[in-house]
Amino acid sequence: MKLGSIFYVLAISYGMFGCSKSTESPASPANYSDIYIAGFEDNSTTGGAKYWKNTGSYDLGTANPAEAYDIFVAANNDVYVAGYEEDNTGTEVAKYWKNGSGISLGNGIDESSVNSIFINGNDVYVAGYQVNSAGVYVATYWKNSVPVSLTDGTMFGQIESIVVSGNDVYACGSEYNAANFEVAKYWKNGVAVPISNGTTDCYASSILISGNDIHVSGLEKLSNGIYVAKYWKNGAVTNLSDGTYSAQAYRMAISGSDVYIAGAHQVNLVNDNAKAVYWKNGTEVPLTAGNDESLAYGIAVSGNDIIVTGGTYFPSTGNSTAKYWKNGSVTNLSGGNTYASGYAVFLK
Repeated sequence: MKLGSIFYVLAISYGMFGCSKSTESPASPANYSDIYIAGFEDNSTTGGAKYWKNTGSYDLGTANPAEAYDIFVAANNDVYVAGYEEDNTGTEVAKYWKNGSGISLGNGIDESSVNSIFINGNDVYVAGYQVNSAGVYVATYWKNSVPVSLTDGTMFGQIESIVVSGNDVYACGSEYNAANFEVAKYWKNGVAVPISNGTTDCYASSILISGNDIHVSGLEKLSNGIYVAKYWKNGAVTNLSDGTYSAQAYRMAISGSDVYIAGAHQVNLVNDNAKAVYWKNGTEVPLTAGNDESLAYGIAVSGNDIIVTGGTYFPSTGNSTAKYWKNGSVTNLSGGNTYASGYAVFLK
């Protein structure tokens, strides 16, 4: 997945357009020393998957094309990054890296990729999709490299986000129905819970658990092609945009009773110009003016600090700049002469 249009999704998608039982999500620690960001940067020596620690960068993978979509730093400071890397035949292979060492997932034959990673004690959960022998995307997560299918492989499905709360495993994403609409849903311990009605394309991007509440972000495609950013709490939906221009809601962070969602909002119908934004309790906060094509994908909160990561695309050159905003002040992670973006942020 790459920048270049606000109609692109957070992770590799076949359809539309990257916790403990408490009030704090993994993205909302009480305090932190370092900012970790997963993303990619195309260059001449590596395939592109990388992460940044503060402003220092660490390449992952080989020279084959690769991207990193999520990051988790464990209590012992081990750094886990999830994404994909193409093999020598050009097939995308789901993969995560632990402290820079790659662990391949997938069946070794068909395409796969992962969009989310969560560490719970000694267990590693990585979620995305596995293409089956019929060419259908199967919503899949791997626990300690063992695959668990959440869809039966008859209709296209994939997972965008996974978290663990107590003994419960939650994942969210989408699955097509018989009418060929994409249905937003989450799964709790493998049981699917649809949160859209199946009459329009709808997609769940991120899931977090806070106490007994289930929070999901995502988007809906209207019949006129406009995308509406959405948020569900325990299945009750709130529109974050009014449908005048396309908007997208991606990853979330929860701090106390406040819900933060990163995304983007188109500024007109003439071109792809979009402003990177986040929503706090449903109120949109712009990070850019909309004079270019900027998107915000990941968000984390600690105390009074709000850290958002994403990128800005430059159509005139075909390049993009990976960056993060801390309380609205931007830090560029790449120089603008490559193709780069940040996708997820973790504070430690």
